[in-house]
Amino acid sequence: MLLEMRKGFTRLVCAMPIVACCLLAASGSGQSPLTKAQADSLYPTRLTTQWMNFALPRNWPGFAPAFQIFENPEGKYFADLGESVLLPPGYDAYPVYYVDPQFGADSKSGSGKDRAFRTISKALSMPGNKRILCRPGVFDFLTSWRGYGPTGNVVIMPWDDSGPVISSAQISNINWSSVGNGVYTARCSTYPHEVVDETTLDSWGNGVRFRELDSRDDVFEVPGSFHVSGKQLTLRTRDGLSPTESLLVFCNQSNGRFDSNGTLFVKNFIFKGGFKPFQSTALVPGQTVAFVDCKFQYSLTDSDGFAMEGPGMSIAVRCVATGNHSDGFDYRHGRQFVEVDCAGVSNGLGNLYLDNGTTAHFGSVGITVGGLYTQNKGRNIHDVFDSKRLLLGATVGQSRGIEASNADICSGASTTGTPDRSEIWALGIRYLHGSPIARSTSSASKIWYRNHVSDAIDLTETLGTIRPI
Repeated sequence: MLLEMRKGFTRLVCAMPIVACCLLAASGSGQSPLTKAQADSLYPTRLTTQWMNFALPRNWPGFAPAFQIFENPEGKYFADLGESVLLPPGYDAYPVYYVDPQFGADSKSGSGKDRAFRTISKALSMPGNKRILCRPGVFDFLTSWRGYGPTGNVVIMPWDDSGPVISSAQISNINWSSVGNGVYTARCSTYPHEVVDETTLDSWGNGVRFRELDSRDDVFEVPGSFHVSGKQLTLRTRDGLSPTESLLVFCNQSNGRFDSNGTLFVKNFIFKGGFKPFQSTALVPGQTVAFVDCKFQYSLTDSDGFAMEGPGMSIAVRCVATGNHSDGFDYRHGRQFVEVDCAGVSNGLGNLYLDNGTTAHFGSVGITVGGLYTQNKGRNIHDVFDSKRLLLGATVGQSRGIEASNADICSGASTTGTPDRSEIWALGIRYLHGSPIARSTSSASKIWYRNHVSDAIDLTETLGTIRPI
């Protein structure tokens, strides 16, 4: 992960290969100082003089992390969370399966690069614990994860460091026919649902979504639009030229999914499109999913990018959720979660101004360390319905919401009936400005804060409170 300066603030940018954080054992309890050299070896982009063990706030009711968090006198934070902590014990003894969408075949054994499976879903279907190594590149909806829910523990990553694996809901091999005026038609192999033009990308790597129209005739009048009738797709390109490989047509299928009660470790994947780019549901406690250097992009209508539900643990390290129709990172129904140096940016494409960079619902509890949450259509960080979050050193700002939804950090929801008792402990937050409201609470919710600097106002509704620690 690199740091790039853009319009006066620091932005996370994916780069391949990505250098993993080095591990350093915590040096006992209390405020044991780290030297600058030790801190730089853990996270070389943090240039400071002294790092100390971070002590959880006394009134924090959530879980204690299984890794060490450090802080410095400048109010910055980082987490000593390396891959060895996230990988399931004994993973290196798991059977290894290879996947190659170009030269593989699901009739092969998958036991080597020259005997690789063709589809990720085939490798995921193998019984028991497994390691899956994928050829870097694009896996379209026929060869991708395709919503398969594997059993056992799974470790999955590219088979070399030449680039990420893209698990996509993209429909490939479309034969376009021109009908004039920049309008093209095709009968797809499955039902199309969304069109994204990646000819020109925004600063977060998102292409332009085409507008879906109610009738085929309307498409002739509107560049950058499309109409679907069954498997028949009609679209008008933005520039009048014929569609290229940069024009992505997505189907409404599930992309990545993990609903079993095992452990999942995913590294260097991009989940692009699908109903939800990645979703995981835990019905009973015990599930752990961990993602390192991953991206979740282009969820479909009213759907989230990284959707986690139920009494499991979700860990995201240096991950990006962007360009999703609703929320970027979303946790529900008692989920525990950890976000370290993640980016929930430029999410929210619906008509409602309620879409967030990261959000927790219904008794979920999490810890967010560092990261960037900006330019989302609703609140950049919003936790509701009795959820709790420890928020350390995040950078927030530039909400695209309106009125009370234009807030950087919000705890609670304005509801009738049972009060919402969500709480956020926000320490060392960096504000980018651009949001009229810095912190907002409603119902019986609270925000506890320390070391905040913002020129925006605070807003409390009904019983909500905002107070220093």
